[in-house]
Amino acid sequence: MSDRGSTVYVEYVKDQVAQQDERKESIEKRGLAVITSSGTIVSLLFGLVAVLTGVEKYELPAGAEPWLGCALAGFITATLAGIVTNVPLHYQAVEPDELKKAVKSHWSDAPEVAEQRVAATEIKVLASAQRKNSIKGWVLVVAVSAQLFAVASLALAVRVILVHA
Repeated sequence: MSDRGSTVYVEYVKDQVAQQDERKESIEKRGLAVITSSGTIVSLLFGLVAVLTGVEKYELPAGAEPWLGCALAGFITATLAGIVTNVPLHYQAVEPDELKKAVKSHWSDAPEVAEQRVAATEIKVLASAQRKNSIKGWVLVVAVSAQLFAVASLALAVRVILVHA
């Protein structure tokens, strides 16, 4: 019966590590999405400014300037944070030399001993992945929050421009 229990635990730990790998990939993809959408909106913002400033004697309402500045700062922050979500962090992994040593010195271990060793190693990998993914997750929260702030600021700037049009 102990073989069955240990097999369940080993599979469970492997599943947890796989979930962290998926979480890392998801965070990084969403960070890239923030970069892409921020870049698109900033391009539209500069297009709007170009159209407005191209009009002869156009004066941007004084109330719009601070909101446009806030929007730009928010988009820059969102983009930088999105980039940071993709910074490679050192995730703990099993080193080939350690595997080589384990195979050489523990090859004849009983299956339950081998499973326990593998599970213990996977748990270390899991703990490292959770710590690193939490960092990336919080940076993503900053990126999305900054983008929301930027969009709201842009909306307020447009409102001021339209009211004064």
